[in-house]
Amino acid sequence: MGVLSTVWHIHSTAFISTQQCENKMNTEDNRAPSINALASAFSGLRELILEHWKLRVSTEIPTAVKLGEPLLMNMVPKLYDNIVEALSAESLRLTATMGTNLAISHGRERANMTDYKPPDLLHEFQIFREVIFSVARTEGLFLSKHDAEVIGCSIEEAARESISGFDEADREKSVGFIATLSHDLRNPLNVANASAQLIQLKSSDPGVVDLAKRVCRKIAEADGMIQTLLDAALAHEQMNLKLHLTSFDIMTLVEEICADLPVLGKHVSVLGERIIGHWCRDSMKRVLENLLTNAQKYGDSARPIKVQVQREDDSMLLSVHNEGVPIPKSEMERLFKRYQRLETTQVKGWGLGLPYVQNVAESHGGTVVVDSAAERGTTFTVTVPIDARPYVKQ
Repeated sequence: MGVLSTVWHIHSTAFISTQQCENKMNTEDNRAPSINALASAFSGLRELILEHWKLRVSTEIPTAVKLGEPLLMNMVPKLYDNIVEALSAESLRLTATMGTNLAISHGRERANMTDYKPPDLLHEFQIFREVIFSVARTEGLFLSKHDAEVIGCSIEEAARESISGFDEADREKSVGFIATLSHDLRNPLNVANASAQLIQLKSSDPGVVDLAKRVCRKIAEADGMIQTLLDAALAHEQMNLKLHLTSFDIMTLVEEICADLPVLGKHVSVLGERIIGHWCRDSMKRVLENLLTNAQKYGDSARPIKVQVQREDDSMLLSVHNEGVPIPKSEMERLFKRYQRLETTQVKGWGLGLPYVQNVAESHGGTVVVDSAAERGTTFTVTVPIDARPYVKQ
């Protein structure tokens, strides 16, 4: 709603619901005597209003410039026709969106077929409203309080429903992307796992067998990570992850992970104290793996990575620190958005690691904070309750 209140500022100071629109129109019926004539007048102005709207949208919204007319217009002519219908005294349609999903469909189309962002979608409706009232004034049409409410409520509700459709389509794309990615990643993992199992069966060298077993364990961990990612995507509506809480020493987990990551190619120092708490071990393990991997990717390869565990009141603080180029302030807010990576680096990736870290922390009832500066280096700190059981949805 923050975007709505920022962008939407024409003729109204707030959005109101369809029911509120209907109540206002039913209780404050100040229709002009010539309401049918008004509907007829607006019907005659249809092409003029739509042409004005198309010109302004093409001029004011950069992402709309390259859209062809059918895609640009989409459901707007039908929305206008419904407004005219709602202005008619005989109509049972109180607002243009009543009894139809055309606004939701418009939002889905904008999400699937264009480069629109939510502010662009809202800007369309802002322009639509401005054009209708502007042309009405220019043509000298009388609008009663009721008439203005019909038009205003219709456009406001259409904007709200379009944003809902946009968000819905956007979520579906995200889930579909992750589902496809999960499927594609599992195919080579299954082949690698089968090959490692065959090596165990056919080799008589104990060292080779041990290595093959380790490969199988790591493949199983990777498969678990993929499943967790898929579960998180499918449960995106609920936001919180499904966690399996157990009691364990976080320092033991830290030592295990740091000892098992020789690929870092640099020294990792572990500081802090042993803290036994109730957390999801698998999720916390992946949190630390993600933070360590990021420290290795983005940090100074000549400087050590520091991992620290400390207690603060009833919370456990797990931090990972690296030296190197700091994160620009302009990119701080993008760090925890899915499918986003730093523009200042050539490191490749899906941009899913830090959003997952944030989701795990918040699902435990905690937070993740980043501090980055040239003189201090970069530190990611995950703070969670030592006993997360009261904060986790079971």
